[in-house]
Amino acid sequence: MRKTWIKAFQIISIILLIFLAVSTFVPQVNEFPPGEYPGAANSLIHVLHLDRFYGSPINIALWGFLSLIIIGGILFKVFRTPIRKILHLLLALCFIIIAVEKSVNRRFNITISEGQEILFSDYAGTISEKHNVRVKLLRFEIRHHPDKRTPKAFISHLIINDQDTGQLAVNKPYAIDRYRLYQSAYDQKLTFAVSIDDQIHSMSFGDSVSLTNGYFVLEDFNHQTRQFNLCVNGKYYHISMKQPLVIEKYNVIINTGSIRYDSIIEVAEVRGAKLLLLLGFLYIVSLIIAFWYRKGTTQL
Repeated sequence: MRKTWIKAFQIISIILLIFLAVSTFVPQVNEFPPGEYPGAANSLIHVLHLDRFYGSPINIALWGFLSLIIIGGILFKVFRTPIRKILHLLLALCFIIIAVEKSVNRRFNITISEGQEILFSDYAGTISEKHNVRVKLLRFEIRHHPDKRTPKAFISHLIINDQDTGQLAVNKPYAIDRYRLYQSAYDQKLTFAVSIDDQIHSMSFGDSVSLTNGYFVLEDFNHQTRQFNLCVNGKYYHISMKQPLVIEKYNVIINTGSIRYDSIIEVAEVRGAKLLLLLGFLYIVSLIIAFWYRKGTTQL
């Protein structure tokens, strides 16, 4: 009986590790759109949820099976000594908390452009004062290795509620109540300085500006005619770079701009972290006690 339980635990653990290892190399949906893999590989990835594995039913089920195997081992006296029962019970509780967290806790993405401010509660979908936090992306920074070609860090410089500043990096999350903000990815867009009656507006393709009697949308750029397609109040106009043009009594000039970065932030809800840390601490203490108990028994 004992060997059967141990083998079952080992098999499930190996399967879980394989899934976790393989999904690490598959682009996750919450990071960026996954790539298309050839033939059956693409279908297999979707069927096994490898492109969204961390919160998938398969991941939750595997953690749940590990918990049931351990609890079954305790009930059927596979683990004989009290200290071993305590150790495995603590381990099972940890696995249960992980499975519950992955099935209940929310995960979502927030995209913020440089200079943009968002209200976190709008994305969290709550009305709690703890989540009524204004987050502004002051600037996005890419740090490179000495060769100046290979990135080594992506950092979002944030301003929280117009007062506190924070740096969000890959291994440096930011906490808002029970939510953790992680630097996930970034996007970059070419922007242009669009002057409308001497007022400068930083616009990328698809951006819009609403004025008193005008609604401007910078559609795209025609490489053949070397002109921008600008939509004003539903009508399309063609305008060249740095060439003034009067459009419906507006003086419009499009000048070169710069690169604007968008920071893609992954948000994970964490509810059982403190309980998981407590159980982990108790497990380590119990492990130390078991070690000294076994050492003392061996000496006797």
